[in-house]
Amino acid sequence: MRTITRWTATLLGITTGALLLAPPAQAKPATLLCTGSQKITYSPPMKLTARTTASRAKEHYNCASMLTNVRRGAWTASFTHKASCLLDVDPAAVKETTYKWNTGKSSTVRLTLSGVTHAANGTTTVTAVGPVIHGLGKGSLATREVVYPALDLTACATTGVKSLTGLATLTITP
Repeated sequence: MRTITRWTATLLGITTGALLLAPPAQAKPATLLCTGSQKITYSPPMKLTARTTASRAKEHYNCASMLTNVRRGAWTASFTHKASCLLDVDPAAVKETTYKWNTGKSSTVRLTLSGVTHAANGTTTVTAVGPVIHGLGKGSLATREVVYPALDLTACATTGVKSLTGLATLTITP
């Protein structure tokens, strides 16, 4: 009986030691899906003719992910560029973007404009894709799509468009 108890204790000790020394399991990166909005303000407002304007962009997201605690995210940037109601998105305005998450972490993404689509109903969809180069999700691929409503053409011809708010989607996939 004593031999079995010593043997069991020895086996248990070896097994426990092996478990303590084993490397931790690596969790697979998770897809992060976020939906929200992007608002851009223009000063001076956009008109029919292109002119230099100072813009401020803000994005706010609600997010879902199986393996992270990310539930909300945001991004804010200011930049100067030429804009008009008739001018497509300036590809030079798309740069590195850092999203700040509710967890205190962040993700820096190098977004490149990949498409601008004008629908018959006047909406414009702007898509940008790029790698996460720093922070949460590093090495993953980010895709951001913003759908802007049809522009107020009367405002474009008179006082100008002071701001645009579009529905935004951000997906980060491993």
